Amino acid sequence: MPVLEGVIYSKKELSVPFECDLAKCKGACCFIEGEFGAPLKASELKEIEKILPWVWDLIPARAKQVVEREGWWKRQNGRIYTNVVSRRECVFAYFENGIAKCAIERRYREGKISFRKPISCHLFPLRENSFILSEIRYMEIPECKEAIANGIKNQKPLYAFLKEALIRRFGENWYKRLIEEEFEEEKNGADRLGGAI
Repeated sequence: MPVLEGVIYSKKELSVPFECDLAKCKGACCFIEGEFGAPLKASELKEIEKILPWVWDLIPARAKQVVEREGWWKRQNGRIYTNVVSRRECVFAYFENGIAKCAIERRYREGKISFRKPISCHLFPLRENSFILSEIRYMEIPECKEAIANGIKNQKPLYAFLKEALIRRFGENWYKRLIEEEFEEEKNGADRLGGAI
């Protein structure tokens, strides 16, 4: 697979049609079954700890109980994750009209905090593994089948849907080079696909 400024990626995976449709998936990425929630970077622990008081009132009662009893994050095999409620939703998920949403992102959008959400959540459905180099891989899950259908309908490839997240993680110059080196033929349609490059 190609490497761009220390980041391994797959052009095929970044070309997958994908655009979230919350009305249909109900925010499924916030409640994928398992023992752990979103992967976290060590630097994010301090950031989230600081904003915890700002999101506390949005967190459902049973999630608060988990946080008070076990904490809001867990460590497993050297990796850090958000904690979950009953092997399901992230402790930072709250439900609005049956749709799971992120308490952290809501407060960010309201202008009350400067931390948007864990970068792993922003990059989803890409997952990043970092050793000497970083590798981003597309994680296909059944809950996102509607996002694929929506991406096909709206002609939105994953790299365009995740433009903002990819720039946040790897920088604007990295994203520009990705487009120039891999998706030049679509450059003229960038405004339609995800904003000016």
